[in-house]
Amino acid sequence: MRAVAAGGEGTQSMNTRSLYCGGSLVAVAFAMGLASPAAAQDASVVEEVVVTGSFIRGTPEDAALPVEVIGTDELQRRGSPNTIELIKSLPVSGPVLGDTNQFSTTAQGQVGAGTINLRSIGSQRTLVLVNGRRVTVSAGAGSGGVDTNLLPVSAIGRVEVLKDGAAATYGSDAIAGVVNFITRKNFDGLEVSGDYRLVDGSKGDYTLNAVYGKSYDNADILFSAGYQRRSELKTTDRDWSYLPYLTNPSGWSVLGQPPSFLPLSAAGTPTAGVTRDPNCAAVGGHVGFSGATPACYFTYIPFDNLIEDEDRYHIFGSADVDLNEDTKFHVEAYWSKTDIPHMRFSPAFPPIQGPNGPGSVGVFSTPISNPGALTALQQAGLSAAQIAATSRISLTLFRPLGAGGNPLYDDGGQVGYRNYELYRVSAGLTGKVPFGGIGYDLGVTYSKTENRQHTPDIFIDRLQRALNGLGGFNCRTNTPGQNGCLYFNPFSNGYAGNPSIGASNPGFVPANANSPELLDYLFERGSETKNTQDLFVVDLVFNGELPIELPGGAIGWAAGGQYRTQESSVEYRSPFQDVRVNPCPVPGVTTCALATGPYIFLGQGVPSQLEDSVYAFFAETNLPITDTINAQAAIRYEDYGGLTGSTVNPKVALKWQLTDAFALRGSVGTTFRGPTPGNRSASAVTGLSGIQAAGNSFKSVDFTGNPAVGPEKAFTYNVGAIFQAGGLRIIGDYWHFNIEDQITQVPAQIVATAVGGVGNGTQIVNCSSPLRDLITFNNNNACVQGVTIGNDIQRVRSDTVNGPRLKVTGIDGSVDYKMNDVMGGDVTLGVSFSRLVKYDIGEFELNGVFVSSAYSALGFTNYDRFPGTVSKLRGAAYAEYARGDHNLRLDLTYVGGATDNRGPTTVQTGSSTNCNVANAQAGIATNCALTTIGLKVKEFYTFDMTYRIQLPWDTTVTASVFNIFDRDPSAARLEAGYDPFIGNPYGRSFKVGVRKKF
Repeated sequence: MRAVAAGGEGTQSMNTRSLYCGGSLVAVAFAMGLASPAAAQDASVVEEVVVTGSFIRGTPEDAALPVEVIGTDELQRRGSPNTIELIKSLPVSGPVLGDTNQFSTTAQGQVGAGTINLRSIGSQRTLVLVNGRRVTVSAGAGSGGVDTNLLPVSAIGRVEVLKDGAAATYGSDAIAGVVNFITRKNFDGLEVSGDYRLVDGSKGDYTLNAVYGKSYDNADILFSAGYQRRSELKTTDRDWSYLPYLTNPSGWSVLGQPPSFLPLSAAGTPTAGVTRDPNCAAVGGHVGFSGATPACYFTYIPFDNLIEDEDRYHIFGSADVDLNEDTKFHVEAYWSKTDIPHMRFSPAFPPIQGPNGPGSVGVFSTPISNPGALTALQQAGLSAAQIAATSRISLTLFRPLGAGGNPLYDDGGQVGYRNYELYRVSAGLTGKVPFGGIGYDLGVTYSKTENRQHTPDIFIDRLQRALNGLGGFNCRTNTPGQNGCLYFNPFSNGYAGNPSIGASNPGFVPANANSPELLDYLFERGSETKNTQDLFVVDLVFNGELPIELPGGAIGWAAGGQYRTQESSVEYRSPFQDVRVNPCPVPGVTTCALATGPYIFLGQGVPSQLEDSVYAFFAETNLPITDTINAQAAIRYEDYGGLTGSTVNPKVALKWQLTDAFALRGSVGTTFRGPTPGNRSASAVTGLSGIQAAGNSFKSVDFTGNPAVGPEKAFTYNVGAIFQAGGLRIIGDYWHFNIEDQITQVPAQIVATAVGGVGNGTQIVNCSSPLRDLITFNNNNACVQGVTIGNDIQRVRSDTVNGPRLKVTGIDGSVDYKMNDVMGGDVTLGVSFSRLVKYDIGEFELNGVFVSSAYSALGFTNYDRFPGTVSKLRGAAYAEYARGDHNLRLDLTYVGGATDNRGPTTVQTGSSTNCNVANAQAGIATNCALTTIGLKVKEFYTFDMTYRIQLPWDTTVTASVFNIFDRDPSAARLEAGYDPFIGNPYGRSFKVGVRKKF
């Protein structure tokens, strides 16, 4: 008969010695209370296990691995946070994706995906496992890590976090450590649960889960399914997000709608100066200037969301079968999906390329015969003589749709979608060979992720045809405005107002409105990019004990090999997305000076399919040198073949138990990470980024792979101490990473600033910069020294390369204290933190060309450079009181603030030709002001409280208040007005959950 643990959460079969694993930060049945009451089960059901970080069974308590363990009971007492909320609460985890993060460069292609970022050195350097075996990384551009939002949450029994480099054991990607999600074991019965979170301004978030398990004489089965809903939260639902241009210019664009325009005669000479559309202020625009040019600044922020509508689904199944006394078979499979069906964007993107190539200023025009043109000139106050002399109007600072919204979609913004799916199946045999007491573990795992995304954009050729009166699917003649041919009205008199802020347009002329039929003609709505990652892994591990005993006991060992193959592919559904098929502004034309493609904003790519195969061999030993000194040693050989080659990485760890209460531990080794097929793919993914050198206007950033990129390698060490006496436990660790040849992207902001300079977009660029080839400019990519300015930047290329050295040092600490029999219950107190001491980036050179100087990223937001926000301190504290069926817990989560290394920026308050930071600080700039919003992004902390009661009939009810004091995130000079890697947009929220077991 197989033993069944009543709690069934996967923690019950773990003996306490194994869980401590030489100083687990959070111990089971101790301060964090990870075990359920069933932990005190009979010793007959306690079995040897393999703890994350070692393949040696029965790893004893005097091992030297810093492992943190979190179980389901712990999570329930904290209000059942979802995966990303759990990860964000871990002090050891740095900035992560998981909220919408639309404007984050690292989220491009992965909006709505989640990551985990141990030690703040990048999610691509944290290895994520499920039941000790690999999961393929998220498909597409972005972080390069596993999408933690696609894990089977309802089936998870505990999470083990190894906070130490583990490439010697696990191979590539484990530079920072390993996070192992372990599913429930020995679960018998049916459990259903659900919760609802009330969020001000949205329809709330809710979760539904069901788990069924059954134990037989020689087998266990487990099935689970879950659904999670996150509801849309608009920027206009938070008063700190949508701010005036003069306060926070980041979410505003000089390429506006309403536009600024230049009336021209038949000979091409101006009949008046550049003219700002007169309805600018009425529909929410900012009446301003770009240099001396009148401009109507447009903000897309009210059309965007802080959190998108998200639906997540997962189904999981597993079976464990005892084939005989020594042999066990395990199989598991799961499917999960994240669906973002209505991802909102600006009503239309600004043009960064036109009929004649790259450019934004004056690249489109319309004749005076356009019904909206005459009205626009009249409303702008031009004289009758000027109007009579006008033949054509150049759209100087313009986007097709803006303040008037996009009538094709509800609420006015464009709507795309993101869809992520994960399929995974894993099977394995464990047992013993017929001789020598040697155990084996054979596993085969296949996982696949698919990322499908669609972002609408406007065709260059169709837009210009429609501006000329030849738009529409039914236009069959060359007579403008006749026989099914339609004019596109680019002026504000064509819309009733701004739907995002409820502003009315006094200049609206209903007869001049653009029809939905015409708008549908302009947009490419059939495009889709499909990124796929396939991972196939075979693991074979042997373990046992050597016939040699040291004074502390027998020597444990493990050895084995791994074969894995990873395939990465990119497919495009529309032929207009393929640069080989339609490289030019006019579809079907294949010869043009610059291959900009057919869209006004988005770029194109080349379908690709790449594959890597890796062979690896490893060995490790556990050496009980004495009763108080334990050592572990491991070495791994991994061969990528090709340009990447092979690597050997050793690791040694040691723990010395000086007294019963006090121990020292340490480890040293090398780790590595090889490039993925996606890193080497020549295909590009287009992202959107506010480029500082272009006045923070959103420009295209083309992220491309590099077939020649090599591996990165790191030297790491960790030194720590553990004190435990009675109910008190104190742990401290000092750690260091030195990464060379890090696999990274050429930073688009640094490139743009190196070429375009610092300013508000009106500054002169350096056409002779050695990085100039990474920039595409207006005017068919022409760069004329002394003439071309920052606003002329249209695209930035960001290649995958081996970048500068990275050195990161930090200190972790935790204190936990438990007091029994306090007013009839137990009180548990705890605090943990991770303090970064050093985060240094070396000098960056690209093919011998200087890119950027060395710098410290510590305590800075680093919005314009790698790696993004780096807070010095992250911490958490809790106080918990448990009495009988009642449990009350108060949690504090803290993320330190950061300084904006960019310093202040300028905004024009009128026409100016010398508005830059230096002149403004010197007091010599005309019509120019400094804006200092977000120079110091303050720390963000929340107090959360959860009450849990265990009712009769195996029913548990929890009630939580998150962010009790309703703290808003600190202001940041970013598009959404806050830093998502420090704060969150929820405000105070309330959650109630019910769990019932049958």
